[in-house]
Amino acid sequence: MAFAQRIVFLFFFVTASFGQRIPLSLFEPITVTDAQEIRIQQLDSIAEKTQVQQEELATLYVTTKDFDNAFEILAEMCAAYPKNFDYQYLYGGVSGILATELPRIKSLPYVRAMKTALEQAVALKPKALDVQIVLVELYTELPFILGGSKKKALEKLKIVKSLSVVEGLLAEGYYFRATNKNKEALVAYLKAMNEINTCNPSLELLQDSYYQLGVLAYYLQKDMSKAACLFSTFIEKQDSGAAYPKSFAHHYLNKISDLENSDSEMESTLMEYDKLSSWIQNNFK
Repeated sequence: MAFAQRIVFLFFFVTASFGQRIPLSLFEPITVTDAQEIRIQQLDSIAEKTQVQQEELATLYVTTKDFDNAFEILAEMCAAYPKNFDYQYLYGGVSGILATELPRIKSLPYVRAMKTALEQAVALKPKALDVQIVLVELYTELPFILGGSKKKALEKLKIVKSLSVVEGLLAEGYYFRATNKNKEALVAYLKAMNEINTCNPSLELLQDSYYQLGVLAYYLQKDMSKAACLFSTFIEKQDSGAAYPKSFAHHYLNKISDLENSDSEMESTLMEYDKLSSWIQNNFK
């Protein structure tokens, strides 16, 4: 069953749990259909739900962005089925969403729930590349008192690098960038680009990696053809789980096609919310 995999949104929310989240208005809007509303009411009215009914209701809550109700039902499901990877995965993601919507003090229970669920998920499926990457970011970003640990981040980074060369180098670049080791981050990012000689949409990469590689090709390699291909591939593959909105990739494509007519307002938005782009602009442009 691909319960969690159908709704992969961890990067979007977890990596922003202690940072500034990209506004939802920049993403494609989510429309709740009449059929979804009716089905939610039907399932919600059942006093004793089966496991299948709980799964369906949790999925509907997540896809319609009713995260408070999703959190409650997923907490029950994780308690009842602690060895189910999908439940832990989604619970961690939903907890991360709710953590970003509250002041830091009030978000602490959700942050703890997120960390515990993701650690349980990766214990159940150690080769889950996306969760391993999220934990690299989580251990790097969280304060020590909440479980942050550079040592643990490096341990997870080692695992990521063993699972994927390109994803490992991108994660390494992130780690060095987040720990203010700019030269080391630059080296890691350049190595990642060197692994991608041409833009191949069939590469086994996470969807956000196409966007990140597009940014790197645009700024570091100055290869506009390669960057355009990577941004276009991201747009094609992008779903509700992406960390970046399509509008960011479209903005880059517009800049590539017409360097003299860049959208200054969108450029300002990009520099505010896309930390990779702003980091390169501020340090290596």
